[in-house]
Amino acid sequence: MTTNYLKGEPLELRWRSAWCEHQARTIPSLFQTQVATLGDSTLYLVKRAGAYQPVSWRAVQRDVETLAAALIARGVQPGDRVAILSENRYEWVVTDMAILHCGAASVTLHFPLTPPQVEEQLRDSEACAIFVSTAQQAQKVEQVRANLPALKHFFSFEPVSGWTPVAELQREGEAVLRDKPTLVRETAETLDWDSLATLIYTSGTTGDSKGVMLSHGNLLSSMYASMQMFPPPGREYVMFNFLPLSHIYARTCDYLVAIGLGVQMAFAESFDTLAQNLQEVRPHAINGVPRFYEKVRERVMEVISSKPFLRLLGGYARKKGMRRAFGGRLIWAISGGAALDPQVAEFYWENGIQLFQGYGLTETSPVLTSNTPKYNKIGTAGVPFPGVEIKIANDGEILARGPNVMKGYWRKPEATAEAIEPDGWFHTGDVGEIVEGQFLRITDRKKDIFVLAGGKNIAPVALENALVRNPYIEQAVIYGDKKKFVSALIVPDFVQLEEWAHKHGITYHSREELIQHPKVVDWMSAQVEEAMRPFASYEKVKRFILLPQAFTFEAGDVTVTLKMRRARILERYRDQLDSLYETERV
Repeated sequence: MTTNYLKGEPLELRWRSAWCEHQARTIPSLFQTQVATLGDSTLYLVKRAGAYQPVSWRAVQRDVETLAAALIARGVQPGDRVAILSENRYEWVVTDMAILHCGAASVTLHFPLTPPQVEEQLRDSEACAIFVSTAQQAQKVEQVRANLPALKHFFSFEPVSGWTPVAELQREGEAVLRDKPTLVRETAETLDWDSLATLIYTSGTTGDSKGVMLSHGNLLSSMYASMQMFPPPGREYVMFNFLPLSHIYARTCDYLVAIGLGVQMAFAESFDTLAQNLQEVRPHAINGVPRFYEKVRERVMEVISSKPFLRLLGGYARKKGMRRAFGGRLIWAISGGAALDPQVAEFYWENGIQLFQGYGLTETSPVLTSNTPKYNKIGTAGVPFPGVEIKIANDGEILARGPNVMKGYWRKPEATAEAIEPDGWFHTGDVGEIVEGQFLRITDRKKDIFVLAGGKNIAPVALENALVRNPYIEQAVIYGDKKKFVSALIVPDFVQLEEWAHKHGITYHSREELIQHPKVVDWMSAQVEEAMRPFASYEKVKRFILLPQAFTFEAGDVTVTLKMRRARILERYRDQLDSLYETERV
């Protein structure tokens, strides 16, 4: 094996668990096989009436099949696209599974999308039906409904005027199944490994959003590989879900893996109740993004530093605090969606939490590589999943091949041909290297690397990660293509900065006023200088702009997994950034 090539173990499609053996080649067949074995045991834990309530496999099957029967009766056919616009909730997974049982493909819209974004994805996918969670989400569709001639059916989880409630649909489905009890399962049996299962639109970090076509086989191959790499400890095993199910990360690594393993999955009520829900559920496993793990670490350290007796306990207090933050039963945690700071990973391992970093894309269903209990090297994205091949192109780009690579971009043959070579190698757009002959390290995004006026290459992700590692910096975006030096947009961590300002007697009436205060500018300059110490002189941020508000998904600045849409952000602030170069002082 050459040093720039990696190949995962063979993908074992027949999975033997403690409860069943299956070789499912579609998601409905996997689900039905598991129901036959695990029918009365718990599949989901859902917060209802103030407490988490168990929902059995058989109850989920009933909800799925009645909903699917109603959709079929209303004209949804194999190959159709049906959209979901909703926050995470029990109805989301039931609806998705029902759509698949109809032979249709689900179009999973991210719930914070704006009306124009909703219109773009519904129009492009030509969805014939849509499910929304609330009146607020329905209003987004109503604003653009006249522009969507293919959209014929409008359903809602909660009461919405003019929309058919899911409860009514399921009553319709019950009547259909009384007459044709095998309708849904027979329809699902028309599917195969290559049938389209879902359209997921990319976040558009480096360009326009595209509909990624993922088949049942794409999703199942990633799920089977996950099950080979992370075997469960037992049936009472609980996975905790809080990442958006509309995104491929949670879709596969929470939802499908829970079904494949036959374990329980608990839904967080919301991001605001996350800490409380963790204590209520006490999960064994959790999937998150780097910023989540960073925030938990910061919170634990804040609590310890605020109590002298805990500071005296040192490492013991940190270990207890970390385990308690996750409910006390956590066995392992996975980080994906963006690069994980090695210092964060080391902190978790030192304090009793196994935190593994993985890597993948929507186009790869998603996982390509991951650290695992058997193979783990902090600072890397791990080893290839079973069935996955990785190689590094001459320009450093990571290429991947395997059964999890997408069918292509929806109705974009040119973009598909550009992304996937005739022999199946997919261009990830990321730059990386092979470490110790078996681990993949991601170094940057290919399109993000830029060249200074003096000819030096700059990899912005490494600089941004170093900046946000500082407790006084929440977000950072690097700038400087064809410029004399590197500059940055910086959003302070205002919780930390405002506390510092209070201690130093700085008065202000707004955040805009705070970040313009000379003492604050000097303090933040010191933080940037400290963060840049490990870098070469030409790489260091020489000037920066402090911003009073964070970059958000709602503003179009951040993806659903909290990655910066650098091109959009830099374009908006380009004039201000360029003004930093108007004098020669650096």
